[in-house]
Amino acid sequence: MVSEKQKTTKKDTKKETKEDVKEEVEEEVDEEVEEEKELTELDKYKKAGEVAKHILQHLKEMAKPGVKALDLCETADKMILEAGMKTAFPLNVSVNNHCAHYTSPWEDTLELKEGDVVKIDCGIQFDGYIADTALTVAFDDVHKDLIKASQEATETAVKVIRVGGYTGKLGDLIENIIEGYGFTTIKDLSGHLLMQHRVHGPKTIPNVAGRRGNLILQDEAYAIETFASTGSGESHQDRTKRYIIRLAEGRFPLRTDAAKKVRRLLDREYNKMPVATRWIFKELGPARAKMGIRELAQAGAIYQYQVLSDVSGAFVSQHEHTVYMTPEGPIKTT
Repeated sequence: MVSEKQKTTKKDTKKETKEDVKEEVEEEVDEEVEEEKELTELDKYKKAGEVAKHILQHLKEMAKPGVKALDLCETADKMILEAGMKTAFPLNVSVNNHCAHYTSPWEDTLELKEGDVVKIDCGIQFDGYIADTALTVAFDDVHKDLIKASQEATETAVKVIRVGGYTGKLGDLIENIIEGYGFTTIKDLSGHLLMQHRVHGPKTIPNVAGRRGNLILQDEAYAIETFASTGSGESHQDRTKRYIIRLAEGRFPLRTDAAKKVRRLLDREYNKMPVATRWIFKELGPARAKMGIRELAQAGAIYQYQVLSDVSGAFVSQHEHTVYMTPEGPIKTT
């Protein structure tokens, strides 16, 4: 038989246990919040970079003849979410003469095949701090020097970039390396400054010689990306392929509910960052998404990234890393 005193003791013990658990949980939450507050910009760039590096290597191993570009894109989307981060720029899977901006559209059927040169470009963010990194894979040895050219150009630029220097000097170096392999650079594409919630900042790192460029400052982050091509070295816009969009600045009168819903998604859920149109299709359905995007484009309310390509029959390679600038030298975050 349990006495009233024993009953009271059991109740008190149970109450104390609940309170202890509650205190422990609150302490853990406080510690997590404190840890989040203590993260510096560099810490955040590094966290994004580690995840981006892991995802890119996984996609490199996954890329094989017969694999769909859409599978690569959706795998990246899933891995970014599972890592607790967000996309900074939709995964690019640019094949052969395509240089940039190809991400799979809704229900894309593109498959990788023997002889392809595939550029995989991954951009993710942690609290708006961005990791931008890319590599190139080929399924034969024919294009190994093409891949080496952009890889060496990027890695060498990462080693020599310094606070107080000018980005144009890197362009001299990049073009010299790529031409040394017998290829040409993509002249109108460049590396770029990274800013919080902004993939393409106002400073650029040219891929060609003879330009002064911009002064490199402490605590800036740059995406150093180089391209080597067997073609003309000039990218051309394909107006039939626009699979990435972002919200334009300003207010625009819109008529349809579809356009208003797309704008809300771009503004609130994606923080005005670049978005894959397939995400909008998945969210709103194909018919409504098409209607909304079309009206926004006609109103000038969105910017559309057109797929960029060198001449037909050309092959292009790309490599990219993100660096954070310190007085002691660059820190490669990817």
